[in-house]
Amino acid sequence: MKSAKFGRKKRGAQRQAMVLPAPPKTTKKAKEVYRLTPITDDYLRQHAWAIATSVIAIFLLTLILYGKTLWELEYQWRTEQDYSHGYLIPFLSLGILYSRRDTFPGFDARLHWLGVVLLLFAGLIKAVGLIFFMEFLEGWSIAPWLGGCVALFLGPRALVWAAPAVLFLLFMVPLPFQVETLLSWKLQSLVTILSSAILRILGFSAVSEGNTIWIGQSQMMVEEACSGLRIFVGMAAFAFFWVTLIRRAWIDKLVVIGSVIPLSIIANCVRSVIVCISYYWFDVRVANRIHDWAGIFMIGLAASLVWMVKQYWERLYRPAWVSIPANRSMVC
Repeated sequence: MKSAKFGRKKRGAQRQAMVLPAPPKTTKKAKEVYRLTPITDDYLRQHAWAIATSVIAIFLLTLILYGKTLWELEYQWRTEQDYSHGYLIPFLSLGILYSRRDTFPGFDARLHWLGVVLLLFAGLIKAVGLIFFMEFLEGWSIAPWLGGCVALFLGPRALVWAAPAVLFLLFMVPLPFQVETLLSWKLQSLVTILSSAILRILGFSAVSEGNTIWIGQSQMMVEEACSGLRIFVGMAAFAFFWVTLIRRAWIDKLVVIGSVIPLSIIANCVRSVIVCISYYWFDVRVANRIHDWAGIFMIGLAASLVWMVKQYWERLYRPAWVSIPANRSMVC
């Protein structure tokens, strides 16, 4: 009798079942990536006419809806020196897109509901601005309008890719008058005190009294426009631009953004000191021209200061590359 442990042997050749590996599961994210179409040179050549027609149609529709708004924005850029950086914002926005061209995820040929929602949201903001005479709301609605066009024709992933450039367009809209009035008075007194201190260091007999600087027998009033709040918008725009270009850790970007407030105060103190010295040394007509040109000069100074902070921080904390030989064992 055979032992039950071994059992009875089967006659004939024993068949071995071949187990095939299960096909990989296709996730929802993978399906979305698979549907995206990359933009290559061949694709651009094949669909050049359709792409050009779509871009021109969006451009003309934007001009029809926002022509009056853009005209009013240009008038503010031209008449108020502290907002003259608005001329650069559209070109810098295109520069942001160009710098991120290697990370473009491709576009989805399907129409997405997110684009429709953003377009309706932009129309709602513009309608509120027209009804309540809030011009800044009409300017702010340009960003969701262009974001809706991107999401509608290129897909949500393309919108995420273009989001920094679209949000950057908000900096071309001047601050609301109420915000300037509420925040300017504290900055006025701070700029007055610091400017008078710098003048005393330079050898001038300057005394601050409220928002007024007495330099000799001359009296200089630091107005709301010279408080530094407007130049803060320009410096914040340039800081945002540099942050989108650098590919560093988030802490490095926060340092550049956080430097905007002290740098804007420094830049405006430099402007106030130059204006005070010009009125003390030169004729009124010459001093008025220096005052006007100082507002334009501050834009270049603001961009230079933010760029210097960025360069200094990148050289102070450089990324470290650590290479470990493959055949070397680590001993604990």
